[in-house]
Amino acid sequence: MQTQASFDDNQEQFWNLWGWLLSGVWIVFLIFPILDLVNKPYPVTVRIVGFILLAVFAVTYLRGYAKYSSVVGFGGTREWPAQARFLVLTGIALLALPVTGLSALGLIPFVTSYAAFLLTRRWTQVTYAVATVTVIALPLALGRFVDALFLVGLNLVMMVVYAITVAAITRAATAEELRGDYLVLAEQERVARDVHDGIGHSLTALNLKAQLAMKLMDAERYEQARAEVQQLSELAVNALDSVRTTVHGLNRQDLDAELVQLRVACKDNDLSFTVIGNAQQVPLRWRSHTAWIMREAVTNVLRHAHASMVRISISSSEVSVEDDGDGLGASDAGHGIRGMQERANQIDATAKVGASELGGTCVTLTFASQSKGAA
Repeated sequence: MQTQASFDDNQEQFWNLWGWLLSGVWIVFLIFPILDLVNKPYPVTVRIVGFILLAVFAVTYLRGYAKYSSVVGFGGTREWPAQARFLVLTGIALLALPVTGLSALGLIPFVTSYAAFLLTRRWTQVTYAVATVTVIALPLALGRFVDALFLVGLNLVMMVVYAITVAAITRAATAEELRGDYLVLAEQERVARDVHDGIGHSLTALNLKAQLAMKLMDAERYEQARAEVQQLSELAVNALDSVRTTVHGLNRQDLDAELVQLRVACKDNDLSFTVIGNAQQVPLRWRSHTAWIMREAVTNVLRHAHASMVRISISSSEVSVEDDGDGLGASDAGHGIRGMQERANQIDATAKVGASELGGTCVTLTFASQSKGAA
């Protein structure tokens, strides 16, 4: 599963490579000061300086987006190079005002865009306030408000568009962060469930083996006790392997192997163990979760049921684990039962716990496709 850190790294790489495209589309608005320099009778020196400043303006704008567009939607940047670029853009726009007059209003959408997308909210608010006053007051002061109506409307509309766009991107970024948090939480729950299912079974088996070894030693049956202690060591190694597998997220239980282990565990505890059907009847994609649920069900029998037999029935539609022990009675569903139900939900199946015809408890795992077909 991709971590949130790797997601953030990939996102930053994307914006570093392609972020300038977000700003590049607005370069078209430079046509207004360019046409002004071309069509009006400015001195040659003014035109040359004007084109140089426009080039610097465009490069500064694009470079700013290329470097800082990864912060769009995340509250903007406070880095001084980004602020310095903004001041360069603002300075060129201010220089153009007394020279080109109303045509300089064509530069203001770039300044407000840069502030809205790349800088913090305070910078944006100040920029919007100054820009709004400028685009309205300048045409009024020059007595040409009607002539500048298009540029005035353009600036005001673009500021609204920028604000809405930033808000939408921010909401999307927040949703992605929440999704990342959810994935982390889901992974933590998976690890907790796997540790409980795997280690819980192993510790139960270790405890039972230890008790048996102690009884054999009390009876001075040392060779048999030695064999039980040897199995204790093997179980401990298997438990350690299960932890390692869980931590690495590679836990995939083999259903056939699980049935063998469960048969041995029941035999060691003087329980008869019967399997009706075989693992191949369970669809491959469901076998890992089925093995975990089966393990948890048999572990509960060994821990609590005081049973003498376990019967597992396997078909393509469902798997059941039954015993002839004490049954659930009025007891609440413990962590193990909830864990089985959660694992069943992961494969769109249902896990139900009820009374067995053998007199004890029955855990039934019903696969989704079969239950839908029956409906």
